[in-house]
Amino acid sequence: MCLVFFGAQAFAQYTSVPDGYVLLGIGTSNRYLVAGGARFYIPPAQHSLYSGATTVALSQATIDAITQVPQDGTLIRQKGTAEIYVVVGQAYWWIPSPTELAYWDDWRMVNDIPNSDWRSHFLNATYNHVLVQERSTSQVYLWVAGAKYPVNTPADLDYFGGWSSVKVIPLGTLASTTYEPWCGTNLRERSSSTVYNLGYVNSSSTTMRRSVTANPANSVVPDGALTPVPVFNVSGGLSCIW
Repeated sequence: MCLVFFGAQAFAQYTSVPDGYVLLGIGTSNRYLVAGGARFYIPPAQHSLYSGATTVALSQATIDAITQVPQDGTLIRQKGTAEIYVVVGQAYWWIPSPTELAYWDDWRMVNDIPNSDWRSHFLNATYNHVLVQERSTSQVYLWVAGAKYPVNTPADLDYFGGWSSVKVIPLGTLASTTYEPWCGTNLRERSSSTVYNLGYVNSSSTTMRRSVTANPANSVVPDGALTPVPVFNVSGGLSCIW
C-alpha cells in the first residue's frame, strides 16, 4: 500500500507518519523507515526487508527536514541483531536483561531499524550531554560524549539543570561506561576556564590523556571530573587517527 502526501505537511522535527511506515522520496529511490517520529535510511540492498510496509511518498526536501534521532521512549533494534535499545535524552541505551525489557517495553513496538550507520546520528559531543539515573538507583551522572561523571553535590546538580532534567535510563546500562569520552572531545570543569582536549599519545597507547587547548569546549563537566585523566604537556598534541 502506498500513500502519497502532496503539499506542505508540517514537519518541525518529528514526522506524524506512523512508526513502521516507509518514506519514499519523490523523484528518488531513497527509502526511510519511520521509528519514533524519526527517519532511518534504508540502503538499497535492504529494501526487500521492508517490502511489506506501508509506503508514504514525500518530497525529498520534506523527508530531509525530519529528525534522525527518535523521541524519548522509542525502542529500537537493528535488523538481524538481538540488542534492544531505548532512546532517552537524544542517546540510545542498551536494555541489558529481559527483566529490564519488561519494564521499558510496556507493550510498545520494538522498531527493527535498518543497518545504515544509524549510531552516527547520536554521536554528537556538542549536544549529547544529559543528566541520567539508572532505574531504581540513587546516583545521578552527567553523561557526556560516551562518558559518565558522578554528580555528587547540590551545586553541580543545579548547574546542570536540577532534578527536573534527570532522565531515567535502564538499570545496568552504564556498567561498561567510564570517565573517558569519545576521543577528540574538548571538556572543561564547570568552575574552570581551562579547556582540555582528550585523546591518546599514539596508536599503541591505551591510556587517555588530556592537554590544554584553545578550542571551545564541547561540554562542561562537574568539578574534579577530569582528575583521573593524566595531563599531557609534551608538544605535538594528542591524536585520535593515525
